Amino acid sequence: MDIVNNKDNYRVAFIIAHKFFRGYDSYLKHYIENILSFYNNPLIVVVDNNSNYKEDVFSTLPTSDNIVLLDNDIDCKFELGAYQVGIRYIIDNNLVGEFDYYVCSQDNFIIKNKYDFNTLIEGEHTACPINSWHFDGECRDVYVPVLESLGLHNNMDKLTFCWCSSFIVSGSKLEQLYGYLQKIVISVRWESSASERYLARILWELNDYKNTDIDGSIGDLASRHYDCWTVDPYANDTTSYFVKTVQQKTERTLDK
Repeated sequence: MDIVNNKDNYRVAFIIAHKFFRGYDSYLKHYIENILSFYNNPLIVVVDNNSNYKEDVFSTLPTSDNIVLLDNDIDCKFELGAYQVGIRYIIDNNLVGEFDYYVCSQDNFIIKNKYDFNTLIEGEHTACPINSWHFDGECRDVYVPVLESLGLHNNMDKLTFCWCSSFIVSGSKLEQLYGYLQKIVISVRWESSASERYLARILWELNDYKNTDIDGSIGDLASRHYDCWTVDPYANDTTSYFVKTVQQKTERTLDK
């Protein structure tokens, strides 16, 4: 694997929410290899959400001090639980100030082309989704109580969307994000779907009341970049920075 000579003036870390089922493709190794080829000395924290056969995947990964494999040992599961565990690790190990930006994503929402984080630095952006959309108001039974509990159920007309609960946050806002997330518990996919909505409000707050994103709206994703239902994550013709392939894993998914 060729490692890019990265002379960028920033450092990045990735927190990857992992859930593996036998019979479903894993893109984690490819994801990690891409990160290592794009950035010098990244931190990669993979948090497994209680997979029965995680070693099927973990045993294939590169071995490095900057690749950390953790288990989700808290009540909150899915992406938000993994992010909580990953951020807690970073805080506990005094790593918050070591990185300019943290990418929080699903394990099947992988980076495919090098993103220049100077774009966010120059725009003074401190938090944003990878892909946005219009705020649709779905899952109100979940997102409204969550936002009310955080004191953030306001300014809803100014929001976009955080597709697949995958986003980027600056090191300067990581502990504030953790303060919000550690108050949230999700255990089923419906609650995870709601997080796409209330994360939009949280990210807007963290980004000083501004909206931006990395790869644009999912409303025209297929016409501009790829179709998430048919995309080959290993193909080299992707024009977006990140690629999401749909797997629709839920709390009822079983190993095959």
